Amino acid sequence: MHNKIARLLFVIGILTIFVGGAVGLLLTMQDITGLMFLISAVVSGVFVIGFSEIIKLLDEIKEKLNR
Repeated sequence: MHNKIARLLFVIGILTIFVGGAVGLLLTMQDITGLMFLISAVVSGVFVIGFSEIIKLLDEIKEKLNR
């Protein structure tokens, strides 16, 4: 990836999935609401990763148009 913002958002998305997933699993051991936390962390992380992919693709289109 050439775009630093896309790379940063990708890392944030991965961290959201892993950290939120771990916290969700810990909370699930105590109460069922942890499952909702786990699901919401994964969905949020996937959306952030998708947004980073959109930014990357737009940056590639911009580079091709500027040639």
